[in-house]
Amino acid sequence: MTNPIKKLPKTIKTERLEMRQLDVTPDNAKIVFEAVKNENPADFYYNQICNNSAVPSNADEILKQMQIEYQWASDNGINLYIFHNGKLIGYRRLFFHDGATKTLQMATVWLVRSAWGHGFARETSDAIEKIAFETLGANRITRQCSVDNVRSANSIRSSGFHLDGIARQGGVYPDNKLYDNMIWSKLKSEYNK
Repeated sequence: MTNPIKKLPKTIKTERLEMRQLDVTPDNAKIVFEAVKNENPADFYYNQICNNSAVPSNADEILKQMQIEYQWASDNGINLYIFHNGKLIGYRRLFFHDGATKTLQMATVWLVRSAWGHGFARETSDAIEKIAFETLGANRITRQCSVDNVRSANSIRSSGFHLDGIARQGGVYPDNKLYDNMIWSKLKSEYNK
């Protein structure tokens, strides 16, 4: 059976944003590189866009990262690149575990610094919830963040997710430091309310 997440359209639109599945090509790597090349590496501490606390120095490094991310998501996931007014501002990775639990995992999100504080992460999250519960047949959505990522924790909590627990040393930062990981979930019955 084909994983339902693979049937999603290549572009998902919200009120202000487009989330696009980009093919792993040199041209698309250039788009990502243009979006991040002048960013502060410290702003990407909680995700994989930076390796060893440094923004990639060229599009070839981005292309290699995109290839790795494509492999991570190849069986049961997709990568969505977030655009606002035609400009790349961020990224989300999703996985759908189509077993008895029918769980969609919102695994990774990052936004360029200039996109912080505009409600873009919440807008994408709300759109993905709607698709997961109403189209994909999900029963549960999970999200995670490190215990010290206060911005993400506040965003997840304000989206109505329940804190299920903390996985001690359950995650690893790009600099290979282990961290405690907060595990959150929302059920379809909670979404319907």
